[in-house]
Amino acid sequence: MGKRNTKGSKETYREIDIIDLKVAFGSFYALKGVSFFANKKEFLGVIGASGAGKTTVLRILTGQIKPTSGQAFVGGYDVTKQSRLISLLVGYVPQLEHLSLYYDFTPLQNAQFFGRCYGLRPKEIEERARSVLTILGFDEELITKRVDRLSGGERKRVSICLGMIHNPPVLLLDEPTTGLDAHLRHETLNYLKMLNYELGTTMVIISHDLEIVDYCTRVVLLEDGEISQFGTPEELISTLPGKGESLRVSLHALTPEIMRRIQAIPEVQYISLSGRNAVKLFIDDPHDNFLPIIHKLNEMKLPFEGVELVESDFFDYFQVKPWKENGIGGTIS
Repeated sequence: MGKRNTKGSKETYREIDIIDLKVAFGSFYALKGVSFFANKKEFLGVIGASGAGKTTVLRILTGQIKPTSGQAFVGGYDVTKQSRLISLLVGYVPQLEHLSLYYDFTPLQNAQFFGRCYGLRPKEIEERARSVLTILGFDEELITKRVDRLSGGERKRVSICLGMIHNPPVLLLDEPTTGLDAHLRHETLNYLKMLNYELGTTMVIISHDLEIVDYCTRVVLLEDGEISQFGTPEELISTLPGKGESLRVSLHALTPEIMRRIQAIPEVQYISLSGRNAVKLFIDDPHDNFLPIIHKLNEMKLPFEGVELVESDFFDYFQVKPWKENGIGGTIS
């Protein structure tokens, strides 16, 4: 069936493998030679602003369009040569629930409808749906309640169940937290993490939301059709000065002028806001430079309330690290 061997020493159990992928629409290149991967059971986040190329990646992985050049594999199969098989290997959760739900049906009735599209038997569909919905926090009352009477977060979870109904090894999710409040965003991501853990499903989330990084085992940052950064969150954070640690300075007041003065300290390579009237300083050897920084703040007569050694996180990385090696910055709105 043309399956690619992905069990080499550097490619062990890759579920998603994108190799020098280019996609052109006329003279415009939506993807300009991107390469990234996700191993089996990983949680991959593909993050970028509008127009970065996220949707094009999604359309490639679902077999909707063919690349101009390069290759894309799902489960070891070339998506351009095995499009029918890819539909069985990949589950898809659209951004808008109404695109995948019948609101007059219950979750189980929705599952029966979509499950039959994959040739599954009614009993098999019900067992699968109940198993997935239970992991997603549904009890018997919710399982048998009409979708139009469910909350927004509950509808999102039904949509996730439908994407999982044929037991695909990969689940693609298009902006799964859009339209949800902060509590429901984290609740939805926690449920996805549970599915990832319980069923071993490889998750690929397309998003502009940096919150998803806390749940990801690997992250792709896209900008203008190119990859600016790729790796595990820990790997990316460790590239900051301090290798994952920084100094947090709490001040009596924080003004642009104070920020400029702190940034001018020779040891300080990057600086970022860290709550009200506080900044994080990114320096080499923060342990060794702890006291010297305090002395310099005193010499500059900058009143501060405290200095502490803290861990750096991905939000710090995103704020201070240039997107591309040539120093071009980028932001996600």
